[in-house]
Amino acid sequence: MIINTRPKNLSGNLISLCEAQKIALNNIYLSQINSIDPSEDAIDKIKNIYSYSNLVFTSQAAVSHGLDILKSFYNLGNLPHNFLSVGPTTSNRLLASGIQSHFPQSHSSKGILELIKSSFPGNSLLFCGENSNGFLQQKLKGSLDEIVCYEVIYLPEQIPKVTDNNEIFLIYNFDTLKFLITNLDDAVLRKKIFIVASENIKCKCQNESRELEIHVSKNPTDKMMIDMAKNFI
Repeated sequence: MIINTRPKNLSGNLISLCEAQKIALNNIYLSQINSIDPSEDAIDKIKNIYSYSNLVFTSQAAVSHGLDILKSFYNLGNLPHNFLSVGPTTSNRLLASGIQSHFPQSHSSKGILELIKSSFPGNSLLFCGENSNGFLQQKLKGSLDEIVCYEVIYLPEQIPKVTDNNEIFLIYNFDTLKFLITNLDDAVLRKKIFIVASENIKCKCQNESRELEIHVSKNPTDKMMIDMAKNFI
């Protein structure tokens, strides 16, 4: 059995892909995403939007909540900025609002950094969540500002839905894996196979001295995560 751990409002594509391929999927929504009202500092950055060359989005949630803020001040079609996204899924979320974006082949924050340095110089405004890893903020200090537009809340009440059976968990960020590690016995964890969206997630887990069966997807798209998981069904 494949287990989806994504928030419900980000799971639609994953569920549709599994239904189309007749793959059994159990949805255990371990977290939910809440919008954060823009602070006065964030509003000042929005009002000075034309001082930025690039608008950067590192997740689907950043697109949803970041665009809501932008729409309250501007017609999105009139913004002349370069829109940068972390990967195809985030890019498609922007496209649904009529916005073309550029994304790196590596589908990572490191890839966005290289894209900015090689092709999109100038100041950047990043839309992200409270759980941001801070990579771009650190590497582009002085030429990048951020607006934290959402928070991820983990839901302990979902933990009892995790059985002690052999299951395949799809993990899109390290905080989700850490939440499971914190709340499940080692005996249960050792029965699971974890398909993770990046090598960074695997490395962080190993740094915590956890001997779990972890396999890294070729890229973090839902399709590739499922394709990797099918190898263990």
